[in-house]
Amino acid sequence: MLTTTACGPVDGTIEVVDPGAPGGRPARTRVHIDANERVFAGHFPGFPVFPGVCVVEYAHRGALATLPEPGEHWTLAAVESSRFTSPVFPGDLLSCDITWSRGTGPRQAGAWRCRVAVSTGRGPVALVRLRYARDGGGQREAAVAERTAEAAPAVPEHGTEHRTVITTSEIKQVLPHRYPMLLIDRVTELVPGGRATGLKAVTCNEPWYEGVRDKAAEEDYHYPWTALIESWCHVAGVLVAHDQPNPDVLRGQVMLLGGITDATPLRPAVPGDLVEHRVRLSRQVGETFMFEGESRIGDETALTVGRLVMTMRPAAALTDAVPTGGE
Repeated sequence: MLTTTACGPVDGTIEVVDPGAPGGRPARTRVHIDANERVFAGHFPGFPVFPGVCVVEYAHRGALATLPEPGEHWTLAAVESSRFTSPVFPGDLLSCDITWSRGTGPRQAGAWRCRVAVSTGRGPVALVRLRYARDGGGQREAAVAERTAEAAPAVPEHGTEHRTVITTSEIKQVLPHRYPMLLIDRVTELVPGGRATGLKAVTCNEPWYEGVRDKAAEEDYHYPWTALIESWCHVAGVLVAHDQPNPDVLRGQVMLLGGITDATPLRPAVPGDLVEHRVRLSRQVGETFMFEGESRIGDETALTVGRLVMTMRPAAALTDAVPTGGE
């Protein structure tokens, strides 16, 4: 069985190797990471590394292809957790072992949860936990109301002393990401060691929409959640690296994504929306940084992030992991 979707940051087609059995054997999917994946052009130029959020995207697509209740309209309710242990490179064969279970508790009534163990021929890559709810169900509306209430006071009142504008050209001096994976347009506030705010303008000519048909439904233009999370992460990256910029992943210290916990999509972004990402540094231990925050579109909360872990490591942590003779 094969499956794909029209809009998203990845190009490969998921193959369902084994549909599995809930409560029994895990489902298994796989996908070949082609060197022509669009994201490699900007992640990173001269040294392609598959983004962690794209690993989550393939885990998500594998989950949609093996849902225990096919035929229902399910939506991603939360990335409950994701932990990344090894990079993925062009040519890798990405395998996902997916274990399904029912949601527990009244807030997860009717939901499905899955544990996705992601690996390549070199070993484990990531462990991802996802939760799905029926589209239009009461669970999602309750989550929207609750999360919006929690996120509303996110940015404290303050003066203009930290208001700033970091433009795209300046962001490119801090981050190694390039088109199509440079996903913030401007930083409008930066408090060193504290918080940052950045903007992402969603447009219909972004590469993710290339496969969307002219007569597609409005929901086909929903901006990919994983790309929105990546965009939020870029503001966190600027907050950490603004005073030690290094746009070259082949030298010095590089930023590595360690994990994402409790990322909850609440309101889809569509072309024409201006997304405001709000990031707060909640903890720092040595060269490891933990963030929390949300994304807003106007007065609505579009995304909340319970925790993002990012770590600074020598460039050799990436370059030494490159396979020399295939898998």
